[in-house]
Amino acid sequence: MAHGYRLEVATNGNEALLMAAKLMPDLILLDVMMPGMDGFEVCRRLRADPVLADVPIIMVTALNDRDSLLQGIEAGADDFISKLGDTNELRARVRTTTRLNRYRHLLEERARFKHLFDLSPDGVMIVGVTGNILLANPAMVSMLCDHASFSEHESLVGSPITRFVPNNQVDQMMVWLQRIIARDQPVARVETRLIRLDGHEFPVEVTSGHIVWDSTPATQVIVRDITERKQAEEEIRRSHAEITRAYDATLLGWVRGLDLRDQETEGHSQRVTNLTVELAQAMGIEGESLEHIRRGALLHDIGKMGIPDSILLKPGALDDDEWALMKQHPVYAYEWLKPITYLSPALDIPYCHHERWDGSGYPRGLRGHDIPLSARIFAVVDVWDALRSDRPYRAAWPVERVREYIASLTGIHFDPDVVDVFLRILTHWPDAPRDRSVL
Repeated sequence: MAHGYRLEVATNGNEALLMAAKLMPDLILLDVMMPGMDGFEVCRRLRADPVLADVPIIMVTALNDRDSLLQGIEAGADDFISKLGDTNELRARVRTTTRLNRYRHLLEERARFKHLFDLSPDGVMIVGVTGNILLANPAMVSMLCDHASFSEHESLVGSPITRFVPNNQVDQMMVWLQRIIARDQPVARVETRLIRLDGHEFPVEVTSGHIVWDSTPATQVIVRDITERKQAEEEIRRSHAEITRAYDATLLGWVRGLDLRDQETEGHSQRVTNLTVELAQAMGIEGESLEHIRRGALLHDIGKMGIPDSILLKPGALDDDEWALMKQHPVYAYEWLKPITYLSPALDIPYCHHERWDGSGYPRGLRGHDIPLSARIFAVVDVWDALRSDRPYRAAWPVERVREYIASLTGIHFDPDVVDVFLRILTHWPDAPRDRSVL
């Protein structure tokens, strides 16, 4: 290392070409008089190489005649210095040449940046430390100044960016920009809203990152108008909501058909659905999972559509064969609903609500926590409603008797945690919510 430069030496022209290709130097000092290939030829070959063509070359020569200088210029040399010259002069020439080359590269990079900047379909701004807009590309001007006058267009540069930000987001925007400028956050992406000069507010996706502009820290802000995307998303949401309502109306039709078929349990599906949802909420279930539970509760007995009337509506006790067939209704529900993508997340209750905590249930004999939580919740509610409802062969049980019965089956039929929550929330209902509809 000499005076801040690392020197690499080649002994001839061929070696110089190989080393230049390998090292990509910032500057080449090239002797004219070399064994084999002379400096002029080496210079011509360097300039013919697209990778090395821009490397500055200073030719070191003892030739002072005009023809040699012209030959060096034609070969592509940037400067000449006498081989016997002053070393201080050499250092000064090297420093000046490298400085000019860096400046040339800077201008080229800025020109490339400006070209991409102007052609970008997204809005691009450079925002300074004070929050003022230092530069804005045509897309950004069009985005913020649509329908505005030419003078308003001109006023974009120099304007504070907060001029185009809703009042309730100004503080957040400035904190965000300052974090970028300070490099606390290298790149940030956010969806927000901007305001045009005509007052129209529109949604945007903003990406920003640190940049040095005119030797000063700044923020490069890329803005994409996402109005059409948001409109499409809203249309999708509306369509999804309409489809969901249509599906749920279909489910309700199935449930009402089943209740009409089995008049002893008329209204049972809606009652147990209501209470199951409330119990699930009390156990911390919410959102989409709660909706799947609601649908599962509504459809819990849908498999009975596959049970013959002679068994389903039989006034007396079922024999062993009939009971074996009746126990297939959860399997029927699974087989019917599983192929329906919309309903498959709601299958746990129709398929597993007859499983028991101790493993004595059906159809699979699941035990404990192997039984899905939604089915464990529903199992308690199902028994509660059955015992609190009148049947041709018995009257509805009193509330306290049902409470005691369910409590007695804790750890046998029911999940103890579910029973604890269930009995606690029942204090809000002195009587069973049998007349409450889920719709």
